[in-house]
Amino acid sequence: MPTSRPTSRKNPKGAARAATPATMDVTPVLPAPAAEVESPAVPETLPHPVKETLEASINKVADFQQQMRQVTEEATASLGASLKAVSQGVTDLNVKTIEALQASADAQFAFVKALLSTKSMSDAITLQNEHLRQQFETLNAAAHDVSHLIQKVSTQSIEPIKSLAKSLKAAA
Repeated sequence: MPTSRPTSRKNPKGAARAATPATMDVTPVLPAPAAEVESPAVPETLPHPVKETLEASINKVADFQQQMRQVTEEATASLGASLKAVSQGVTDLNVKTIEALQASADAQFAFVKALLSTKSMSDAITLQNEHLRQQFETLNAAAHDVSHLIQKVSTQSIEPIKSLAKSLKAAA
């Protein structure tokens, strides 16, 4: 017996719901940084050695928290600088590529125009050979420029991360 497939019916309410973007409340994973966390009060009733040890531990935790806050700020700034360098590099690379494509298209149109005005087959072959040589040189120069730009972008984008690694080693 053939199975019947359910027919799709248009649901105007469902279509309206699909057209509006879904929103949801997202709670942040990390709490907002507090200006300063208060140290817990050490009870006065504790014996003196225990009280000193507890106060020293609280001070160490507070120092560690301050160091972690500084490292986090440095890491955020370093990653931001790295991403900015990558973004600018990608933009520069896109501009360089578009310029190379435009120059290539212009050269192709000029070649076709010159080819149509040739009088003999030997002139056409000479023109084609010259055009191919120029295109090869242009492509080679563009490839050199792009490789140089990629190297520059990778160097600039890794520098902030290298400095972060040095500061993390110094903090450890």
